[in-house]
Amino acid sequence: MANQDRGERWKIFICKLKAREIGVAYFFGSQQEAGPRLLQGDTVPEAPASDLDLGMVFLVHPLDYRQLRGIRQELEDLLAPLFTPLRLHLLLLEEENAHVQHAAAIKGIEAYAVNEDFARQYRRKVYALYADWHSWWP
Repeated sequence: MANQDRGERWKIFICKLKAREIGVAYFFGSQQEAGPRLLQGDTVPEAPASDLDLGMVFLVHPLDYRQLRGIRQELEDLLAPLFTPLRLHLLLLEEENAHVQHAAAIKGIEAYAVNEDFARQYRRKVYALYADWHSWWP
């Protein structure tokens, strides 16, 4: 699915992710199917009680927390108009727990990947993290 030319909204989406050095991005959660549809220009029903979860992984994770917070907010502000009428909930996956990362990378929909090797390596990390977490949790 990643990096294919599917229209103007997809081009804008991919351009903004590349410019912020995002390695991979996933739609996940209850509205995950709506993300690709909105980027294709389709309409989706408004869901006031729900939002569109978009998880991202940086090519190189910024170490400065304030910088990271600023980049996340900037990305959310830039991308939110592409997904109206849904509210965008942007997550930086490296900052999330094993369950959130698993929901995005394994059960979600890959929306963008800089290349397949990066996406595959991240999924391996998620599998390992999730397995480790579940090895000691009842």
